[in-house]
Amino acid sequence: MPINVIKPPNSFSSLPSLLRSCKTPHHLGQVHAHIVKKGLEQDHFLITLFISIAASLSYCTSIFDRVLRPSICLWNILLKRYSSKPRFVKSVSLFMRMRREGGVPDKYTYPSVIKACSTECKVWEGRALHGLAVRSGLEGNIFVGTSLVDLYGKCMEILSARKVFGEMRQKNVVSWTALVVGYVSIGDFAEAKRVFDKMPQKNVASWNALIGGLVKLGDLNNAKRIFDQMPEKDVVSYTIMIDGYAKAGDMATARSLFKLAPKRDIVAWSALISGYAQNGDPYEAIKIFTEMDATGIKPDEFIMVSLMSACSKVGSLELATWVDSHLCQNAIDLQQSHVLAALLDMHAKCGNMDGAIKLFEEMPKRDVVSYCSMIQGLSIHSRGAQAVELFNRMLHEGLIPDEVAFTVILNACSHAGLVEEGRHYFRTMKNEYSLIPTSDHYACMVDLLSRTGWLKEAYKLLKSMPGEPHAGAWGALLGACKLYCNVELGEVVASRLFEIEPLNPGNYVLLSNIYAAAERWLDVSLLRNKMREQGVKKIAGCTRVYQQLDLDSPN
Repeated sequence: MPINVIKPPNSFSSLPSLLRSCKTPHHLGQVHAHIVKKGLEQDHFLITLFISIAASLSYCTSIFDRVLRPSICLWNILLKRYSSKPRFVKSVSLFMRMRREGGVPDKYTYPSVIKACSTECKVWEGRALHGLAVRSGLEGNIFVGTSLVDLYGKCMEILSARKVFGEMRQKNVVSWTALVVGYVSIGDFAEAKRVFDKMPQKNVASWNALIGGLVKLGDLNNAKRIFDQMPEKDVVSYTIMIDGYAKAGDMATARSLFKLAPKRDIVAWSALISGYAQNGDPYEAIKIFTEMDATGIKPDEFIMVSLMSACSKVGSLELATWVDSHLCQNAIDLQQSHVLAALLDMHAKCGNMDGAIKLFEEMPKRDVVSYCSMIQGLSIHSRGAQAVELFNRMLHEGLIPDEVAFTVILNACSHAGLVEEGRHYFRTMKNEYSLIPTSDHYACMVDLLSRTGWLKEAYKLLKSMPGEPHAGAWGALLGACKLYCNVELGEVVASRLFEIEPLNPGNYVLLSNIYAAAERWLDVSLLRNKMREQGVKKIAGCTRVYQQLDLDSPN
């Protein structure tokens, strides 16, 4: 592919416009070479413009480091870049370096570094910066004061936020909104609404803060009411509501709002895709992703994590390969822990065990979640013995298994028929880790014992449960009674299921099959009569056919 080469500018005045026209890192590098060649590396205006444009923060820092006496404006622009994403340590380190090298923080410096604190809720460090701002005589500045209200509010120090707000001589709509967000953060919606009502003027961000608070509290009815009252809405307004309905499981309303949104950004697409992935509709999540891709919007790591989660639920190796191609094309950083965990989970559950093992062994740090992903993958693909070995390795590495980890290993033992191992882990979670088995753990053990013919032990375990066993556990035992032709126990279990699920035809069919296998035809006839009397209808057999997705390579 031919590389476009930028022609050297004829004069200094053309360099700023040339910088602004750069579309790729390669072009930016060419302009930088011109700047060095012309001896303009110490020109603060050019370097400030360069730092504000360059995508790579490490590149920006290397350019900045070559400036002999950076102005406060230059320090501030780099600090602003650092604080735009969660980089607390780097932002504070840069601030301290500025002070060591003689830079004097001003009213634009403090808001950037305080923002870095509020992003990661570093309230102690934020208080130290507050003290420095006071000693500099800047505590009354509207930008510094607003950033402090935002810090204390987001860190749930609402009294401090209120105190700073009250002492501000001048306030703007951003200051008021920061206080509303503070009350929303501690769940005090009544006070948030009171502050909102007192605001001299409101903007879209103010309204968004209010509906965001209601969504956070799970009050979607009032959130929708205020959403409908908004004089104007932006993409954030719609995204808040889409995300709220998606998390509540109402994907129909979420999809409807998405269609109504006049503009859709990557966050709105992400809310819808993750909503479908989390609500058990992976095919729709993948379909929405392909629609987004067709619009030319490039996915970020959060959308790719949702896509990988959807792919994991489908379990298709072809689909996993397709997702891999998107990861490569969009240059997603695979070293981010949440991305790496999702990628490992996808490959393990989609059958690419060699790829999953390679990712797992190369991880800089393995946690319980990554171990569980691998154990589940091995279990799904009939490698139960390896799953057990991996669980034991996790214990030897000193990791403490939680309830989910024990559910995963018990399920693996069940699929592989490893009775003794299952019994051992069930005892271990109670005796060594002081975990109280949940209904899921009991269900796994009942399924294991039932599959391997230990029907009486399975029934005894069900009866010993502290709570009421769910239908799935009883159903597993009834299925085993059919498999092992145990009519007596089958009748007892079916009787319990008829109480729990009186209209589930599957339970009647299983008991009927047990009677038929024992040639008890009269009981078969009586059971069918009972089904008719109670209005229970046997569901006709059907095959579910999924529409094939277009899995061609991207673009």
